[in-house]
Amino acid sequence: MMTHLVISADDRRDIEHYPRQDDQNKALLDIVIKRREPAYSVFVDGLRNYGYEDIANDLKCDFSPSQTSASAKTKGLSVWNFPLYKVRLQKNYLKVITDIQHENIVDHLISKEVLSVDDGKKIESGKTPQEKNRNLMDMLLRKNEQGFNEFLKALRKDSIYADLAEQIEKTEVTSTDMATLHKCSK
Repeated sequence: MMTHLVISADDRRDIEHYPRQDDQNKALLDIVIKRREPAYSVFVDGLRNYGYEDIANDLKCDFSPSQTSASAKTKGLSVWNFPLYKVRLQKNYLKVITDIQHENIVDHLISKEVLSVDDGKKIESGKTPQEKNRNLMDMLLRKNEQGFNEFLKALRKDSIYADLAEQIEKTEVTSTDMATLHKCSK
């Protein structure tokens, strides 16, 4: 849902602060219900993609294009108050948390004073590589554009991630993306 811009890093943190899975699920559902479309469709598609086909089929319904989508097509990107680099980073969220090994990237970001040593310890406190990458992404989404640029430099330093850096940098940001993220931040 992060990749589709229907929940923000703040939403994710709010959801994950609950220790019990049931409470996390309820918090996610509260957000989906409050946001309606497109969060609802992304949620239903996510259920289907993760093997909950029966639930997804029970929940699937047809929405006409939302007011936000229609208005987003007529407004320019400058109307929305979200830095493009944050949208690009969030649209590539899943790819980053599943594909990178964070150690060298974190070291680079600490050496460039984008992250502190304490930030590095917080990232390392994650139990799994994906959890560590989520912690890293959570921090990057709160940094300025210089942090984003240093992150791309760190990716490019490792030839394995050069294509990912290019993909993130060239990720298209549409007015619909901005409208969706704007709705998510309300």
